[in-house]
Amino acid sequence: MSGMAGTGKTTIACTFAKWLEGQKLLAASFFCTRTDADCQDVARIIPTVAYQLARYCIPFRSALCDILGNDPDLRTKDVTKQFERLLVDPLKTIKNDIPNNLVVVIDALDECNDQRGVEQVLDMLFKHASQLPIKFFVTSRPEAEIYTTMTTHAPLRAAIYLHDIEKSLVSADIELYLKQELSSTIPGLPNEVLKQLVERSGVLFIYAATLVRYIRPGTGKADPRERLNTVLGMTAESGEEKSQIDILYAAVLKSALDDGELRGPEKEAVQAVLRTVLFAQEPISLETIGALSGIDNTHRVEYALNGLRSVLHHSEATNLVTTLHASFPDFMFSQARSGRYYCDVKEHGPAMASRCFGVMKDQLRFNICDLPSSFIRDSQVDNIQDRIKTKISSTLAYACRYWPSHLAQTAVSEDMVAALKEFVSVRLLFWMEVMCLRRELLFGIHGWSAIKQWIAASESGSESPEVGQWVEDASHFCTSYAASPASQSTPHIYISCLPFCPRSSSVYTHYWHRMQGLLELKGSLMDRRETAAVATWNIGSPVLSVAYSVDGSRVAVGCADGTVSIRNAYDGTVVVGPLQAHTDCVRSVVFSRDGRLVASGSHDRTIRVWDVRTCSPVAGPLQGHTDSVYSVSFSPDSKRIVSGSGDKTVCIWSAVDGTLLCGPLQGHTDSVRSVTYSPDGTLIASASFDNTIRLWRSDDGTPAGSPLQGHTKAVYSVVFSPDGTLLLSGSGDETVRVWRVSDGSAVTSPFQGHTDEVNSVAVSADGTLVVSGSDDCTVRVWRIADGSLAAGPFVGHTARIWSVGYSPDGTRVISGSEDGTVRVWNVREGIVPSASSDHALPKIRSLWFSPDNGHVLTELDGGKMQMWDVSNGTSQLAPPDIQLPRPPSITTSADSSYTAQTDSRGQLVQVVRTDDKTVAAGPFEPTLRVLQFADDSSCVIVAFKDGTIRGVSLQTGETVFVLRSAVDDWVDLIRLCSDGSLLASVDDNGFSSRSLRVWSMTSPIIGFHAPTDAPSASRLSQTLSELYDGCHVDRDGWLVNSRNDLLLWLPAEIANAGLSPFVSVIVTRSGTLEVPKQLLVAGRGWDKCYIRK
Repeated sequence: MSGMAGTGKTTIACTFAKWLEGQKLLAASFFCTRTDADCQDVARIIPTVAYQLARYCIPFRSALCDILGNDPDLRTKDVTKQFERLLVDPLKTIKNDIPNNLVVVIDALDECNDQRGVEQVLDMLFKHASQLPIKFFVTSRPEAEIYTTMTTHAPLRAAIYLHDIEKSLVSADIELYLKQELSSTIPGLPNEVLKQLVERSGVLFIYAATLVRYIRPGTGKADPRERLNTVLGMTAESGEEKSQIDILYAAVLKSALDDGELRGPEKEAVQAVLRTVLFAQEPISLETIGALSGIDNTHRVEYALNGLRSVLHHSEATNLVTTLHASFPDFMFSQARSGRYYCDVKEHGPAMASRCFGVMKDQLRFNICDLPSSFIRDSQVDNIQDRIKTKISSTLAYACRYWPSHLAQTAVSEDMVAALKEFVSVRLLFWMEVMCLRRELLFGIHGWSAIKQWIAASESGSESPEVGQWVEDASHFCTSYAASPASQSTPHIYISCLPFCPRSSSVYTHYWHRMQGLLELKGSLMDRRETAAVATWNIGSPVLSVAYSVDGSRVAVGCADGTVSIRNAYDGTVVVGPLQAHTDCVRSVVFSRDGRLVASGSHDRTIRVWDVRTCSPVAGPLQGHTDSVYSVSFSPDSKRIVSGSGDKTVCIWSAVDGTLLCGPLQGHTDSVRSVTYSPDGTLIASASFDNTIRLWRSDDGTPAGSPLQGHTKAVYSVVFSPDGTLLLSGSGDETVRVWRVSDGSAVTSPFQGHTDEVNSVAVSADGTLVVSGSDDCTVRVWRIADGSLAAGPFVGHTARIWSVGYSPDGTRVISGSEDGTVRVWNVREGIVPSASSDHALPKIRSLWFSPDNGHVLTELDGGKMQMWDVSNGTSQLAPPDIQLPRPPSITTSADSSYTAQTDSRGQLVQVVRTDDKTVAAGPFEPTLRVLQFADDSSCVIVAFKDGTIRGVSLQTGETVFVLRSAVDDWVDLIRLCSDGSLLASVDDNGFSSRSLRVWSMTSPIIGFHAPTDAPSASRLSQTLSELYDGCHVDRDGWLVNSRNDLLLWLPAEIANAGLSPFVSVIVTRSGTLEVPKQLLVAGRGWDKCYIRK
């Protein structure tokens, strides 16, 4: 049912739903409204419908529970997946067990905040509704996108257009309504007066409803007959319905604001309440209205509302206030329509922003919900929802959620910039607590995007220029936290994320001096935190291709396991997929320009085209290539796809039906690795293993010039500049080159810096920068004009980088790697790594401790010796005449009392007593890698493939200590120092970075001051021992113990290094990490980290 604003859609839907309920035919209902954050969220529609249907129908409930048992997080999936799994699948299962003629009512679909989601709902309805045992009744305004979708699927639905219904029928309904509503208020209402009111209403039920609320206000102050005469005395303009409603709204406001009995402050209060509700982004409570309007008590707010009840709705059920109808804000924000009652956003908006800042200043505080421990996730806190509801007022929640929206609506001023600076420098982390606890961090990230756009204007004026950098740093810090597993536990804003904040960040500058007992690390890995990835998404399969959507909100990911997934660009959560159709690895993914489609090319020699909204195939598989498809690209109009293949050809396909439009285009003499359309769609560029780039006319596939030659090895990637005048390419010759499209000449010298093949290049939206990803595991950003390095190299991946992409706003780069991760980098120009004296960690053949235990000595290939300082990880070549201690035996203890036994394959199995061959330690798991006896023969130290190092007593056979770094860090070498206080270990498994670690064997380097409820000293000692037991870094980057306490969350670069409470120095290929001895506040004592003034 479609109708213009005010034609009665919601009234009809509500009445129909009540009738259905009375007939026991209402399966479920969802009434959308833009005045409520939950009710405008399209992602809540299907879960709500499924919940209500499960309460109605027991067989459906049973089928739904089975599905949720296997996939409990379905409510967080995209709308398409929700519809299929929460409705279609269970309904098909119980098709014969559900009553006939059940109806689902969905009202005001146009008022949802996600147009793409709305289209997904409609698409899924058209796709599945005819096969389901229930019917759907949907209402909406005739918005363009919805109208187009409905028209496209005309045969699959019935439609009612309220604005096309014969006017006499509408008038009869309105007359009946007015007669019933006004009869008790104005007895004996003359028929001719009733006819006038009906005529003025036209086809707008909202006019009639507002008129009734105006004539009978319910306050006892106004005379209904006098108000009726006021309405009758209003003049219409040309009888237009919009003019009539405008006149009525003006009359309501005149009555409310020009009441002669109102004193000045009372009139100002009415105006303030009206403006506050108009500006509000969602329905708000009386307390929130008071705080945001500057009215000091709710009684004054409620009194001010009395005269506005014709246009504002105060819900008795929720006690929230909002506008009665969407047409009223339209009227108030149009000066031409509202005249002297016009609500000027620029004039009154700053007050809302200022009061949001004021609310946060008054109510935000450290550990606002009194979280008891940093060792647990928020979800594990007792009564966490009650804490949130009690400690975070609705007013504070509103201010935290919407201050960016209100600030972005204001003109830039010194006052607003000062308020923003104070917030960022004093209350940012407290605000993050609220957003994290309310699971609204992603909403906050979008808010920072709005503020960055707003602050750009301030920097052009006289306001503080530093605020732009402060905002950028705050956004970066918030995004990093939101995208990490640390966001599962609010205390780790402080415990884990602040210690790893770059030292150059204003967030670190503003907050570090207010903290105590937090982790402090040194070394080059910490010096490079500014160039570390903002976020690391563990995909689980080598990532061969990544691509941003045109609006920058999503990222497509193609993997070696043959899947395609679409992820949220800010936190990496899966939005669509994984889509599984290819039978071999996916080498290329790309979004269409209109954002509706994703195309993928695969080693299985096919191309597939997916509808992003429905996850369904649009075309394909496109078949014709006789070898792997390495690259696909959409034309600017999203109607065609070009592909490049290992069969040395280029093909052009229809994105609509998958037909081959042109090709195969032949000319390359080797595999085509990259193809792309020019911005105007007239040209196609292709890059090949034959070291050349070719240009083709897209309309007929003919060559558009001679091959571009200059690269000395295979060209893996090619892309046009946004203006179409340049081509940029990356090659196996380790360079990036820039070419003129007009004549194929080189614009600059090759960009040099990578030390291995360049697999991918992408250009910034403004055409000034190009990013490259390489087999050398680094990402670099270059200035196109002269080839100088603008940012990077960014280090973090542990295997070759296959693909890079530039965000449309130019602030971020994504990279996909063989290491199974996607990383997000902040690529603000000028971000370069700090200078470092680190040397690459070479392959180590053997190791010893120096006689004074101050250095670890390592033997390298070629017989050279290197000395590593155990205090800071610095190294130097050892003098040629250095005296090395005799290496201990790996088969016999120093006193010959114990012998290591091997099996028939030479695998170490156990340690036996030499005299009687009884087992002293073991047998050990088959994953045992290396063994060493302690010098005093008291224990044997064994190391395993999973990164675990154990000490086993040779007297009792019991494990006396366990050391563990990262998951699956194979230990290849171990060496205990002469006094047993230090242990050195080396891992080099080929799957993670090669590393050298020095362990403390006497006490932890990182201690935790974690108070317990232990009743005695012995119990406390036991508790502290348990605290360190089994410490290791899990796959999500958490440093946990055997109890799974969340000790610390570590960024990927630090986690990969294998930080442990017992490690004092780590040397990796990427740099060094020095761990000073320290005591951290944690667990139940975590809140001591904040220094309260």
